[in-house]
Order: sequence, then C-alpha cells, then structure tokens
Amino acid sequence: MESNVNEDLDHIIWACNDLETGSRRFEAMTGVQPHYGGVHASGVTHNALVALGGRCYLEILAPVGPPAPNDDAWTRLARAAQEPRLLTYCLRSKRPLSELASIAQTNAWPKATVANNGRTTPEGIRLRWQWLAPTAEAYGLAFPFFIDWLDSAHPARSLSAARPHSSVQLQLFSVGHPDAKGLERTLAQFGASIETYAAEGVEFKLQLQTPKGVVSL
Repeated sequence: MESNVNEDLDHIIWACNDLETGSRRFEAMTGVQPHYGGVHASGVTHNALVALGGRCYLEILAPVGPPAPNDDAWTRLARAAQEPRLLTYCLRSKRPLSELASIAQTNAWPKATVANNGRTTPEGIRLRWQWLAPTAEAYGLAFPFFIDWLDSAHPARSLSAARPHSSVQLQLFSVGHPDAKGLERTLAQFGASIETYAAEGVEFKLQLQTPKGVVSL
C-alpha cells in the first residue's frame, strides 16, 4: 500500500473529549484499534496512537479527569469536542528548535520558547522530547507546532515494530486557510512545508487508506 507522507509531517492531532470513545470511533471507521500511548507529563491529557507510514502517526488526544486549573488551550478544545475533530498538526524542521524560536520571537509571536515534555508508555518506556508551539495569530491552528524527539525512539517506528501488520496509511493531509500561500511562505522560513489550499477559515483534509477502504476524518 503506497503512503503519501510528507517527510516534515510528524503527527496529526485528532482531539476528543473522551479517549475511549474516540478510540472506539476510530476503530469502527477503519477496522484498526489505536494503541494507548500514556499520560503526558502535564497530567491533563493522554493519547492513543495509530501509525500512518514512515515517521508519521495520528494522535488521538483527550483530557484526563475533570476540568483542572492547569488545563491548557488544547485540553479545553478537546473537552469541548462533542465529536472528534482534527485540531492541529506537528512538523519536524531541518533547523534546530532554538533557531525556530528566534524566528518566532523576531515576529513577536507569543509562546516562542522551547519547552520540554514527555510520557511513559504502557510498556514502561520513557519518552522525552522538546517542542515549540508559538502562537501565530495570523494562522491560528493552521500553523503547526514543531518537535525534536531527542534520543527517544520515534512513536511511529515503535508502533510499526509492535504492530507490523497494521494497515493504515496516510493518503492525503492538507491544511486550509484564507492565506494558504502566506502560510506556505511562513513555514518555509521555519524550514518545513505542508500542502495547503485556500479556504474560508482554518480547516484540514485527511484521508487514510484502511482495511475498510478510504476514510476521511
């Protein structure tokens, strides 16, 4: 099965207000059961993952427990999602995160700092990474966040090793925005790219080849 994975695309976030419900929904649509990934270091979100080919995966993201004072913006959006929704996406850049942070700071974007995060998998493997999620107000969630997995094994590779016969492949992922070309130019400054298209607001197109055929999320 041919995969159409952009080399810069690390993962795509599908947010929902309950992880078990979201995982069951994905399995019913595709015939593939997501793999529980664990709780993030913040303690407010956890996830389930599906390998999409190459170094790319789908992350089903959901809150842990009731609303808490340390809920971040993504957690609040996930809590509000009565139906699972594509929230945003993550890219790998050819440039260090520190350089990307400097670019974002030059643009006077909020949250232009490199942060640390991690989680422990159900198998007891500790993952750690650094990430950068500046607020690009002109693009909203059409602008990605960036990740460096440091010395951790990439989740997509681990998933593929654990489930060698998993048969979900990314066929299409593109990002819609009123200024699609501007988004492309800005991402090029950050050393990364994604397919874009003109749209009235922020939206995404995602198509997966699955055992139940082509599925759009």
